[in-house]
Amino acid sequence: MLAEIERGALNDSVSLAATLRRCIALGAQTRSAELRDWASNELSGFRNDKDIPKYRIIHVPLKIDAVAITAQIRGQQISPTDLPDVVQGHISEELRLAYGVGDIQALIRNAERSGQRTVKLSPDGAADVVKMMNLEMQNAGQSIMALYWDVSISRLEGMLDQIRTTLVRLVSEMRATMSDDELMPSSEETAQAVNVVLHGGKRQSVTINAAKADNSGIARIESVPEQKESRWTKISTIWVIIGVIVALIALYIAYRQWRG
Repeated sequence: MLAEIERGALNDSVSLAATLRRCIALGAQTRSAELRDWASNELSGFRNDKDIPKYRIIHVPLKIDAVAITAQIRGQQISPTDLPDVVQGHISEELRLAYGVGDIQALIRNAERSGQRTVKLSPDGAADVVKMMNLEMQNAGQSIMALYWDVSISRLEGMLDQIRTTLVRLVSEMRATMSDDELMPSSEETAQAVNVVLHGGKRQSVTINAAKADNSGIARIESVPEQKESRWTKISTIWVIIGVIVALIALYIAYRQWRG
């Protein structure tokens, strides 16, 4: 299972969705709810905004399509401050991509078939925002038809690549703590990999204590948290540095006096 996930993540021709499904199965076998949830969200889309990973948050321009008396306007960039007061702070140039990977890949395919290099994504409630904007500028001789984010296909492809990279990192973290004869990571090894890769946690150092092997001859592997430098050690180091500096100054003064 682990080898299949690694091969799928490293090979761009292998379906990313299929690789994520294997990741869900691995999460079930290792009893890792977090791994299952992450892979499921990547497949089906993130329903909870706070669960969206950082690599899915991008900054793209807000644009409008409009009709004026004498012309049609396409792709006019606007500032978030141009939006009605009631939605400012809710719609900005920050786009949190909650779509599942299948939907994102479909957006890319449809744009490429149409010869487009960007995808138009509308904010929630965009139709109501357009109505409010038209009411505010009804005497300006212009009517807004659409409000959207203009997202480059390359940004979407880059995000899909980040998901593949995350899969490779997860597998690598698991392999780094597994013994050579293990075919499947343990629950603890999986939990540590998820914590390091998905949550930015610190790695734990691993101590192999061969002297404590039980009667079956199997050595125990104990995880030991990284040791932090104590306050006393820091203070001692500072005083040693100060002592060295004082000694150097004294030697310099003595040298100047000797030279007269």
